[in-house]
Amino acid sequence: MNKNALRGFAVSGLLVMGLAACSGAGTSTEAASAPASETATPTPVEFRSYSKAELTKIVGDVRDGKGTKLMVMPDGQMADTMKQVKDLLANSVIEPASCTSFLTGGGIQMEEGATMSIGASASSTAETAHLLSLFSGASEDKVKAVAENSAKDLAACGDIQMTVMGSVVHASVKALPTSAKTPGAIAYHSTAAGEAGSQEQLFVSTVKSGVVLVAQSTGTKVSDSDLPKLEAMLDQAADLIK
Repeated sequence: MNKNALRGFAVSGLLVMGLAACSGAGTSTEAASAPASETATPTPVEFRSYSKAELTKIVGDVRDGKGTKLMVMPDGQMADTMKQVKDLLANSVIEPASCTSFLTGGGIQMEEGATMSIGASASSTAETAHLLSLFSGASEDKVKAVAENSAKDLAACGDIQMTVMGSVVHASVKALPTSAKTPGAIAYHSTAAGEAGSQEQLFVSTVKSGVVLVAQSTGTKVSDSDLPKLEAMLDQAADLIK
């Protein structure tokens, strides 16, 4: 089986593959793109697009659970892995089809003009990587749609299948309560499995001022007990978005 089918179940996880080398996280640290959230009513903030430099500055100033600043993915790796994401999607079938938006986080990172920055915690290991992703540059309508629909989509997409060139991966998704301080945050745990093995992913995400924020743990030894670490990274990044 092509292992990209398993990786592909975490579509924007291909974006963080390149972090394995700089974080010591190994090759099994691909993570899924988590959509933004809606469970609480966010405080109104001015919508605007953030540059790559602004997002990178925010990610680089966030600290992990051990107080160490995150390591930011280099631009070259970002471009290469973004191409892999688009190629993968072009050869994938997602069922139910209505869950495609959920699986791809609304496709915001694929939109023309989108900017992004991704960082990894230095405490990441071969079994588990802790990551923070920020996305901006999508239209206000698309970002609002992601924020408004993600909680509903999460409830409807508890069982998903992805087929990539004949290779099939199944995923189960469960919502989790979150104590993130940033308004609108949702959290969930997904387990993707296929012939190549299994992948665990834990997410907390939200939207603030046009930026989609996703903190995640991914790997083979992911635990729901990691959620407070992710919530802390999410909240730090959100506080830096002015």
